[in-house]
Amino acid sequence: MSKLFYKAIIHDIENKNCLDAEVQNLLDTFEYAMKHTARTLARKAWFELADFGTAGQRGIAGFSLTLEKQMVGKHEQWTGVFTHKNKELKVLGGLERD
Repeated sequence: MSKLFYKAIIHDIENKNCLDAEVQNLLDTFEYAMKHTARTLARKAWFELADFGTAGQRGIAGFSLTLEKQMVGKHEQWTGVFTHKNKELKVLGGLERD
């Protein structure tokens, strides 16, 4: 089964100065980026959210995302760090079969 259909699990969030609406939209973007990157052999990826079609409408176009995969035992663990000026959101998550 493609990892696009796996369930995204958020284990931890560390928020510095992000608004609640931004956090929700960034978490949605983290899930999207994690699922799509998991299908590749990449261990680390970097994105400018302005390149995402709906980022401007969602108020997150100024953010960038660094996404990194680590193996913890037999499980993939993903760390995402969103940054924009004085704002930062760190997310720790993973994917599991539904």
